Amino acid sequence: MYRDVLVPTDGSDPASRAVEQGIELADRFDATLHVLFAVDVDERTPWDLSESRTTETVREHGSGLVEGVAERAPDSVDVVTSVPEGDPREVILEYTDENGIDVVVMGTHGRRGIDRLLLGSVTEHVTRNADCSVLVTRADPDDEPVADAAAAIEAAREALEDAEGIDASEAELADDPHEMGGYWIVSVGTVDQSYNVHISRATGATRIANVTGE
Repeated sequence: MYRDVLVPTDGSDPASRAVEQGIELADRFDATLHVLFAVDVDERTPWDLSESRTTETVREHGSGLVEGVAERAPDSVDVVTSVPEGDPREVILEYTDENGIDVVVMGTHGRRGIDRLLLGSVTEHVTRNADCSVLVTRADPDDEPVADAAAAIEAAREALEDAEGIDASEAELADDPHEMGGYWIVSVGTVDQSYNVHISRATGATRIANVTGE
């Protein structure tokens, strides 16, 4: 049904929810996952830096976000990352046309009326103008944001206990998880295996990746 799935991200909670949905779609349909961050710098950007320095700073931030999503995706999913410059509304539409995107997955703040238009203007614009399908995700009342390292470690421990084929009683969890692209990554070691547990900051969703030998 889908061969190419695009997920634009800016690291916000709504975008993180969309990332979860995009990864799930790509995995389910054996599709390529495209992850995009638009480097949007203009006179309103609150950076006390030269224009070139500002652009590079935002680009580095965006590169970290899209690489974090790529690392989050299962190994079976092909991931393409892109960090172009420009207005996100137009950059996303251009990318869909140039890359034959079947569906764009985007987040919304879940508000109504004028708040929806102001806070979700990029999603609104893409939904109205894209030639492909656009899937809009909304906040789930069961989402449990993971705000700090301690909560990330606890979420990782619970994921290990629920996982098949992993003896959680033998697992040693690192006490210094790091953040990348809107996710916590907790390193785990057992007697003969190594894992990374990825935890979404926005939703608490987890994925365990076996990294033994890497």
